[in-house]
Amino acid sequence: MNRPAHQQGLSLLELLVTLALMTFLLTVAVPSLAGLLEKTRQDTVTERIKHHLALARIEAISRQQWITLCRTQDGASCVGDALNGETEWQGLLMFVDTQRQRVPEQPEHLLRVDHFTAPVRVTWNRGDSLTYQPDGSVTGFSNGTFRIKAGQSESEHRLVISMAGRVREEVD
Repeated sequence: MNRPAHQQGLSLLELLVTLALMTFLLTVAVPSLAGLLEKTRQDTVTERIKHHLALARIEAISRQQWITLCRTQDGASCVGDALNGETEWQGLLMFVDTQRQRVPEQPEHLLRVDHFTAPVRVTWNRGDSLTYQPDGSVTGFSNGTFRIKAGQSESEHRLVISMAGRVREEVD
């Protein structure tokens, strides 16, 4: 009596087809996921900065005081005192600037601290700080732009702050 043989494993053809499909998926899907991850990081940092800018403007108007955002590395103090030129921001501090010296004098004046982690790169073309006046406008003599770029991403987000303190977003 001959019993039909039961298959105990995969045939060579099934194995090759599976390996070909896996190779195809890995070469197509993984780069797409990496790009999606970079885009998501870039979008997230852009939204956080927009939120900080809107909050700084609202705080300046409601408190009738100067509110400064400055770049920081340690989350406790401002870095640099340049009023123009492009600088890279690893993080920002937002504080009530009672003496208008771009330095948080007291711990209770500190409103927000945020850090931007690699591979997201944030640059500001107006130096080391941005200050909102009590009327909601910003100091300086022209518009300023935050540029946000993540890793090898082709796109760049720009947040353009007008002299009136309003923010406009551009995507390249």
